[in-house]
Amino acid sequence: MLHPSAGFTYAFSASALPGSKVDPASLRLNGTPLDPAAAYRVTVNSFLAHGGDGFTVLTEGTNPVGGGVDSGALEAYLAAHSSEAAPLQAPALDRVTRRP
Repeated sequence: MLHPSAGFTYAFSASALPGSKVDPASLRLNGTPLDPAAAYRVTVNSFLAHGGDGFTVLTEGTNPVGGGVDSGALEAYLAAHSSEAAPLQAPALDRVTRRP
């Protein structure tokens, strides 16, 4: 089963200034650097999509597609992909690299 964000990796610096913490050159999808000129579809909850927590760049997205309530989507995902006999496994924890 494919987990959300599977194959997406990046590196960040906790000590960098706000807006500069993520190294753009580190953004990769399945090991391939993202193309700054390409268009990508991303999924975020409505709070972040509207600039919540300072993610104002997300308000610049084009062709937004709405969906169900965040908690309802999570509940449906868990119901479809997990059971007592086969519980959902945690995703890999090595997607993000923290730099000094």
